[in-house]
Amino acid sequence: MLLAELTLQHPILLKTLGRVPDIEVVWQETHRHEDRPTQMLCWIRADDFDAVASAMADDPSVRDSTVVAALDGRRLFRVDFTDRTATIDVVPQLVAVGAVVDEAVGTAEGWWLRIQFPDRDAVESVYEFCRDHDIPVTVERLYEQTDWEMQHAPALTDSQRELLCQALASGYLEIPRRCSLAELAAELGISESAASERFRRGVRGLLEQTLGT
Repeated sequence: MLLAELTLQHPILLKTLGRVPDIEVVWQETHRHEDRPTQMLCWIRADDFDAVASAMADDPSVRDSTVVAALDGRRLFRVDFTDRTATIDVVPQLVAVGAVVDEAVGTAEGWWLRIQFPDRDAVESVYEFCRDHDIPVTVERLYEQTDWEMQHAPALTDSQRELLCQALASGYLEIPRRCSLAELAAELGISESAASERFRRGVRGLLEQTLGT
């Protein structure tokens, strides 16, 4: 089993991700229909959902969008793809090669995905699909996982560890905080949305490993 962490500049919601400050889109699932548009379910977290609605209305990848639920400051959206978007959706390609999406998160930095691949041929097939459809892709990490490694693999990437260590040193985790998220991001030379994304993924990874979930 190969575990890959990729960043894609995929057209899906790309305009929305670029227009709405500090937006985070967490993919849940994609449904393909013969007689209806392909639909994606995703949780969206943002400070301004009016801005999200406005951006989606102008997003060339979106035919229509509907809020299905709201919970803890985030909203579950059902997004209908345009025909063009459906043809370049990478999810069917992943399914075709036997890959499993562990996590897919969209921010201003693009789409970050953690995917389990059965072998390197599967990775190359998806990489070629992205290249053939002019979708910029960056392989952040690619490594093999044995059964033992899957149980004992490090919970943090290097960038997540760096951010959490800096958060601890700067007083971001103290009450009251001595450092804001914007200041923490500036210290690391990254955007505030990227800092927020790394912080949440890092904490989640630590909790999953510690609690065994």
